[in-house]
Amino acid sequence: MLDLHGISRASFDLIVAAEVTSEAYYVRHYQRALEYPGEQSGPTGAVGYDFGQQTRAQILSDWTGKLPDAMLKVLAKAAGIKGAAAADFCKRTRGMIDIPWDVALDVFSNRDVPRYLAICRRLLPGFDELSPDCAGVILSVAFNRDAGGFNKPGPRWSEMRQIKACIGSGDLARIPGLLRSMKRLWPDSRGLRDRRDDEAALFEHGLTVTHPHEAAKLLTTPAPVDPDVVAHVQARLRELNYFDVGQIDGEPTPGGRTEGAILLYRNEHGLPLTAAIDDQLLEELGKPQAPRHVAETRANATVEDLRESGSQTIGITDRVKAWGGRLVGGTTGLGLSSLLAWFTDRATQISAAKDAAGGLGLTPEIGWIILAAVLALAVVAGAGLLLWYGAHLLEQHRVADYRTGKNP
Repeated sequence: MLDLHGISRASFDLIVAAEVTSEAYYVRHYQRALEYPGEQSGPTGAVGYDFGQQTRAQILSDWTGKLPDAMLKVLAKAAGIKGAAAADFCKRTRGMIDIPWDVALDVFSNRDVPRYLAICRRLLPGFDELSPDCAGVILSVAFNRDAGGFNKPGPRWSEMRQIKACIGSGDLARIPGLLRSMKRLWPDSRGLRDRRDDEAALFEHGLTVTHPHEAAKLLTTPAPVDPDVVAHVQARLRELNYFDVGQIDGEPTPGGRTEGAILLYRNEHGLPLTAAIDDQLLEELGKPQAPRHVAETRANATVEDLRESGSQTIGITDRVKAWGGRLVGGTTGLGLSSLLAWFTDRATQISAAKDAAGGLGLTPEIGWIILAAVLALAVVAGAGLLLWYGAHLLEQHRVADYRTGKNP
């Protein structure tokens, strides 16, 4: 009897089918060899078990007692092997592997599923509120795509980050569309595209059974905008000096900086005031045009201007510079020349302390103790000076970004 650990049998079967198709297909094609799925995958066997992504200790923990020792030693050597080396490993070990179907299911059910569920619970606030179907679908995505993708930057992981946000906010009706949106990543892989469609359909079924209020929204929830298109818009707006667009991450957060930049651009170009990324906006952005003019008052702004406006960065650098100044001994205005002069002065003081200790007729041991004490004080003061100077550089960088319009 398989332990499903709280996910539905339908979602369990979906993952198994997506990974190995069926028991009969597994016995014919996967039981007696490891496969290399491509890219940065490692040697993979059983039900999608990527030995290259595991440590030797994890492999031994998962498989000891289930396979012969000789085979276990071979599998343990796959730990950490990825890419082209993984493909070579699979070729070299043909004939050495034989993982029966029941053993493959046992490890998947009792090792992989609880491990990935624990990862999902850790990364996704609200995960335990999902229905068994919906939780199993999210497990499928984490298992197939890399659970770390829920936090990874960039357009490639936009849907996964948005799914995380939807789970946290309870906006579950958006998730099927985000699952289907991921198909853009594999235009030539029918298997992965079908998997995303199957996951979306099962997630919708889970909403119907356990979250009817969210299921009712499915027909009126718009499809997500292609993250690659969003990233293009974000990059183009930056080129035109709309720096407050936020990160180029392909993620149009509702009410976020990207939508704000789009509304500002539309307002300045006489377009309808909507945050939507439509053909009209894309056409306008595609036209040759000069970068947005930065106001003279902004171009000539000073640290004091940002301080008066309540800049958080300047507030932080002010506090850091105050701390560093106290460690140095009250220094408030420093530059590169004064930094070099300060170190020269401290070196002179250390040398003088050593000479003074010798002049007093103290033993060499006492002299070295005094020298070490002076040196320690100099190190503490030096740390304060470097702290101050680092904050000073950050302050200047912040002012430069403001003058060019990169920060609000």
